[in-house]
Amino acid sequence: FTTYSETQSPAELVTVLNRYLAAGAEAVLAEKGTVDKFLGDAVMAWFNAPLPQPDHTLLAVKAALALRDAVEQLHAELPKEAHLSFGVGIHYGKAVLGWIGTQKRLEYTAIGDCVNTAKRIQENSARGQILLTQEAYERVKKDVEAKPLPALSVKGKANAVEVYEVVGLK
Repeated sequence: FTTYSETQSPAELVTVLNRYLAAGAEAVLAEKGTVDKFLGDAVMAWFNAPLPQPDHTLLAVKAALALRDAVEQLHAELPKEAHLSFGVGIHYGKAVLGWIGTQKRLEYTAIGDCVNTAKRIQENSARGQILLTQEAYERVKKDVEAKPLPALSVKGKANAVEVYEVVGLK
């Protein structure tokens, strides 16, 4: 995204970026997830809230696979120079949902180590790669084909994080 943004006008950049963000948001919403926010060229989303979803980790994987398909479709429609890449990080854990900020500006968001871990895994994903932590993989391994990868040393974590790359659904 950064390299692409150097060569585009702000108006063109927004037009292309919005198509990718819409694809991400639609993939999440179609699987009953919640789009928390857009962080530049990223979509932050959560599952299992506000209503419980027993299969929320699998829904997150399905959303990631739908995003991969949507990006392939965008690449078929957009010029080559507008082919942006994506990577997904999925983690499982406890978070607090609530209003964060000040009285002058509040955001409803998720806070917790699991949110930070998912972001760090996403930051280490390669082009088109969907990564699951060990905790997330354990919840979906009967439904998802994934291959183990070397543990990742990520910013802010004392221990390396065990990860799996999603190949597809079984």
